[in-house]
Amino acid sequence: MIKLLYEGILIRENGVIKKASSSSTLIITNNHNIIVDTSTRDMKDMIIKGLSELNLTPDDIDVVINTHLHYDHIENNSLFKNATFYASPKEFGFNDNFEDFRKLKDKEIEIIETPGHTYGSISVIYKDYVIVGDASPLKNNILKMIPPKLNVDEKLALESLKKIRELKKNVITGHEGIVYREELL
Repeated sequence: MIKLLYEGILIRENGVIKKASSSSTLIITNNHNIIVDTSTRDMKDMIIKGLSELNLTPDDIDVVINTHLHYDHIENNSLFKNATFYASPKEFGFNDNFEDFRKLKDKEIEIIETPGHTYGSISVIYKDYVIVGDASPLKNNILKMIPPKLNVDEKLALESLKKIRELKKNVITGHEGIVYREELL
């Protein structure tokens, strides 16, 4: 089961980011209750409400996967006291509380590297969905093959967008909800 708890927001004025909160997605597999990206502190109540609608609490989450470690994707990590936190080791350095994403064992999900926004950006594949974080922060990034405005390597970012499109799945963007597979064809 997959549920988008919060579809994220990204507001720019004159090219300056005024507000950014990442999407937050729940995945329930046979073995884990997973949150992908925990968004910003101001979205805490929305995430808790989304979980409660499924009779879950933050204590029921045993895995948190962060697509990368920018503040707008990790600020609610502390809600999930019983979780193991996973990210790319390319993101490590300032925080030792993460495990290498390759150590997560769950047959129902696959995690792939999608660098460009950061060198350590990852995406999570579950059934007909791929949760891409800021590999595609906005719908037009994936629809029009536009690299994220904020990136460490534009060429890598474009390669990651191509890799994501080739999956032919529904794409949960970092800050603007879902792009359905049919829109990509």
